[in-house]
Amino acid sequence: MGRVVLYDELAELYDRIYAAKDYEGEARRLTRLARRENPSARTLLDVACGTGRHLATFRESFEVEGVDSSGPMLALARHRLGRSIRLTLGDMRSFDRHRQYDVIVCLFSAIGYLTRATDRRNAFRTFFRHLAPGGVALVEGWILPTEFRAGSVHLQTYDGPDVKIARVSLSRRAGPLSRIDMHYLVGTPGAGVRHWRETHRNALVEPEEMLRTMRAAGFRARVLRKGAYRTRGLFIGRKPSRLRRA
Repeated sequence: MGRVVLYDELAELYDRIYAAKDYEGEARRLTRLARRENPSARTLLDVACGTGRHLATFRESFEVEGVDSSGPMLALARHRLGRSIRLTLGDMRSFDRHRQYDVIVCLFSAIGYLTRATDRRNAFRTFFRHLAPGGVALVEGWILPTEFRAGSVHLQTYDGPDVKIARVSLSRRAGPLSRIDMHYLVGTPGAGVRHWRETHRNALVEPEEMLRTMRAAGFRARVLRKGAYRTRGLFIGRKPSRLRRA
């Protein structure tokens, strides 16, 4: 069997694997939504920003910054965005930027990697603390429990001049978690073919549970479940303009 890899090792292949993903279209759609929620928004923080592909579009409309837990992914983001964009290594449950933002986004189901309810509570508290009054958080959920299909197999390929990639994924369910085993065949000229393997474990969370967690952190929260967000949900949290005194 191939060795287990993590996002740090996967970073060099990440953008190729997701070459077909419409980051630009997603960012423009979310920009419009953020403007409707908070018309005066100027600043945006992308939590779990990865290689910076959403940020490359968000920066056309906002003053942007990013946080991610992978150093190699952030290195690729810095190469893409330049040194003028502030990018920080940090955990979404506990990072501290010492400032507030008008918009916080957490996309591509990154929240799903927080498999414990305590971790999700801490993340939403951290998001809330970093939002300015009246600010909005846009959080793309993981696949909803009713939409997850255990036993499904998915094939994804990339055919570039410098590398060929085939990824076969098998989905399983383990109680409240999904488990997706991904096997990669990666062929590069002169280096032969490597077999890599990774396992993704994500929390299968009912929408109402996610909303309760957001509301407990202080948000006025709702979920959008249509179009691109039908199977995962886009969780929208507003920070009140005026907070009640304890």
